[in-house]
Amino acid sequence: MHFGDNKKQDVSGTPPDETAAGPSPAAPETTPETAPVSAWQPVPPNGWASSGQSQWAAPPTAPSQPGQWPAQQPLAPPAWQAAPGWQPQPNWGPSYGSMPPAGGNTAHRPSRLPQFLVVVAACLLAFSGGLLTDHAAFQDTTPGTNGAAVTANPNASTQNSSLYNEALQIIKQNYVGRAALTDKQLLYGSIAGMVDSLGDTGHSEFLSAAEYAAMQSNLSASIAGIGVILSDDNGAFKINRVIVGSPAASAGVKAGDIITAVDGTTTSNMTFSELGTRVRGAEGTSVTITVVHLGSSTPVEIAITRAKITVPLAEWGIVPGTHVADISLAEFSSGAADQIQTDITAATAAGATSIILDLRGNPGGYATEAQEVASEFLSKGNVYIQQDASGHNTDQPVDTARTHTSLPMVVLVDHDSASSSEIVAGALQDSGRAKIVGVNTFGTGTVLDPFKLSDGSVIILGTEWWLTPKGHRIFGVGITPDQVVQMQGIAMPTDVTTLATMTANQFSTSTDAQLIAAVADLNK
Repeated sequence: MHFGDNKKQDVSGTPPDETAAGPSPAAPETTPETAPVSAWQPVPPNGWASSGQSQWAAPPTAPSQPGQWPAQQPLAPPAWQAAPGWQPQPNWGPSYGSMPPAGGNTAHRPSRLPQFLVVVAACLLAFSGGLLTDHAAFQDTTPGTNGAAVTANPNASTQNSSLYNEALQIIKQNYVGRAALTDKQLLYGSIAGMVDSLGDTGHSEFLSAAEYAAMQSNLSASIAGIGVILSDDNGAFKINRVIVGSPAASAGVKAGDIITAVDGTTTSNMTFSELGTRVRGAEGTSVTITVVHLGSSTPVEIAITRAKITVPLAEWGIVPGTHVADISLAEFSSGAADQIQTDITAATAAGATSIILDLRGNPGGYATEAQEVASEFLSKGNVYIQQDASGHNTDQPVDTARTHTSLPMVVLVDHDSASSSEIVAGALQDSGRAKIVGVNTFGTGTVLDPFKLSDGSVIILGTEWWLTPKGHRIFGVGITPDQVVQMQGIAMPTDVTTLATMTANQFSTSTDAQLIAAVADLNK
């Protein structure tokens, strides 16, 4: 099965895949009127890489079938065996927290995201720069079951094996810390290095069996947390959003806060996985986070009691003083399209005559959900194109059975919009259905396949590209907005749940330049 790679840790309480989205915020009473017609006309997106070009291209010897490796790769295993009782160490190889699980649903999923979203509260929702959890384990995908046999050059294979063992013996005999080395450690390091050599950094990767098992265990666990969404802001853990009604909100945590310590331990050397592990815990227990509030330099300690949290999948609100509905989608997990449809219906009933689809900070998720979400706004054509390693293209068409709205719309994106977010934005841009406002998206766009090795470890390998309907490659390039609008200074995107409490003047003087620009366009 295919999946994307959007790193997201959800330590909320209930996995979004298994949770019905919370109720949409109440919208102010408005009087329905004729939908405004935007004067904007779609313009050809500039900034696309030329067809067939990208910042990273698969080596010419890349396998044309999943599990089929080029002959010149050092495939021969060493003759030595792992030491009895060996267990992989936690810091060897990639963290399981960065891996998206797959499941019984064979839906494709796009790849790697910009930020590591962390709803600090329940299970790990590995999204690499975007992807959402399935309900089941990876399907067993092995080179022997879904690809032609590797045609290896015997001489090259023998030479590579000899060279590999030569380097291995030098390390084992001369490394100053050799007493602590294990054969399995070196073997796994070699496999990880092979995958890293592909140049598909942050996408293709290697997981040990223990990391994979730990990931599955965490995904099935019911763990409580505090209810915030984090991203990586140049190495700092910045809180992008605080879930309404969560323990963090009650304790005074604010969007824009930087977490600098957890229970007195600095976060300076922590990974997202480590941070999530420290913040999550049993419901009713306490954790103390140290934060620096936006615009301040003074650390503040905040004690928070953990609780199980339900994270809304999508929320909406009417922009004060307008008939514009701002619909914010957190991720493309299971049910995203149905929730968007529900919100469109509710917003229209509340008087909305145009729509903003806010995909800022959305790391992605199921490509099938992206296809369905786009189909809520498109009545024909393709949503995206899938291109395999041999260059064969497969169209992924609009689902004409979806409920379709023709209301004028704008899509908001930022650098943290990735994966499925880029599929939807690209589809709506290429079709001329919506104007894209914001800044260039992250640039994910590969399909990752899990290949399970004989010892239970897994190679996650990029095997396909995602292309927009007009054939533009997303990976390494992203979606270029039709109207580039930067957020100034420490400005943060508006939380749609606060729109109902704002006045028209408060909104017009807010720092969310992107949302203001979108509203202005729809009100022309």
